[in-house]
Amino acid sequence: MDVFFYPRNVAIVGATRNPAKPAYYITENLVRLGFTGKIYPINPNANEILGLKCYPSLEDVPDDIDLVISLVPAPATLNVVKESAEKGVKGIVVIAGGFSEGGEVGGELEKKISEILRKTGMRLLGPNTLSPINPSNNLIVSFRGMKELKKGSLAFCFQSGMYEPKLGWIFNGLHLGVSKIIDVGNKLDVNEVDVLEYLSRDDETKVIALHIENIKGDSRRFMELLKETVKKKPVIIVKGGRTSMGAKASLTHTGSLSGGSYTIFEAALKQAGAIHAQTLEEFFDFAKVFEFLKPPAGNRVAIITLSGGEGVIAVDCCEENGFKLAELKKETVEQLRKVYPPWNIPSNPFDMGPCIEFHGNAKVCKTALDSISRDENVDCIVIQLPAFVPPPELDEVVKSFLRLKEAGKPAVIWRATMGRQEDRIVEELERNYIPVYPSVERAIKALGKLYKYKVFLEKVEGKT
Repeated sequence: MDVFFYPRNVAIVGATRNPAKPAYYITENLVRLGFTGKIYPINPNANEILGLKCYPSLEDVPDDIDLVISLVPAPATLNVVKESAEKGVKGIVVIAGGFSEGGEVGGELEKKISEILRKTGMRLLGPNTLSPINPSNNLIVSFRGMKELKKGSLAFCFQSGMYEPKLGWIFNGLHLGVSKIIDVGNKLDVNEVDVLEYLSRDDETKVIALHIENIKGDSRRFMELLKETVKKKPVIIVKGGRTSMGAKASLTHTGSLSGGSYTIFEAALKQAGAIHAQTLEEFFDFAKVFEFLKPPAGNRVAIITLSGGEGVIAVDCCEENGFKLAELKKETVEQLRKVYPPWNIPSNPFDMGPCIEFHGNAKVCKTALDSISRDENVDCIVIQLPAFVPPPELDEVVKSFLRLKEAGKPAVIWRATMGRQEDRIVEELERNYIPVYPSVERAIKALGKLYKYKVFLEKVEGKT
């Protein structure tokens, strides 16, 4: 599997000079982002592409080749695989669709390719895939013109190119740091078992997020691997094809029917200790909280909100997700009193709204966040962003939120306005690994998964 993430060189069969074609960006991304290995464009009708010498065929490349990226249509792919095998290539990525998902002819193509792989030991990713991505060496196989790849410890595995249009959003909208991304496509060779085993041993990966429609490898081996892996690093899983119609729909783009009982699959994930996401929204929400934060020491939560009504909703969400309200220490309450309105208010949940009216955003945020984050009775915090921060106060408010990292207690934030000024604050917080969510429900559910994973580990280790 290393050949897909750490190739010394990459040959691109079907490389093009035409920026109007999506395939152009396969080469362009590697050049612009500075892939650390050598790049060999293969095109018999070009001498040069993006400043790189172009070769008529794989055979004409003077060096050994680690990884081939095949951009040619399905009918021409068999020849590329044969040429790769003759050249002694270690791995090949087949981007084209139209194989087993396309009917009998495509299925026969896959069989012929499989026979070559069996005889030579060459590994194949796909067909019908767009990946891999490795920020540590700026390797990227994508049609998206990317400006940068943010390195982190979160690895994604997809059974679909559905992530591809979201690639810019993953790095720039969610502000996620990524160790690796792989799309297994039709899983002709490399499948979810191979990927899970590889990522479980990968030192650069601390969190694994898997999108699965069907298990094409050994399902018993997959569950054994899953049980062992979650003891070392969290594994987040979302499954497509939960319904009968969804299962049939998966056949049209992967060539494999998503079979088996979803209820049994769900129970198996729970038993293994995996973090189960019901939706794509949850999948990315959970991935963010596990990438950004360490689990809380306990379930005592402090809530800071802008209105009493939303505070009540936050309390409901906390109880539903395994938390209880922290009883703040006397010294903390005394600090909070300094920014109370002219009447008495509860300290947890703490309603910043009326306090800000009388004392301003900067003073209230500094007092509330500093004192509550240092309270020994508080394990974690959920906070709503201030709704309207005058520009003179903006820097001080951001600094107060950034100091949450110094306290060492996990904190999740939810947005109040979804406005442009808030976007600036969110970007600054998430660049510093403080996760922000669109709603209180999503913020607390994500934090709850983080806490429940800690409880699971303690049970495994015999601490509870």
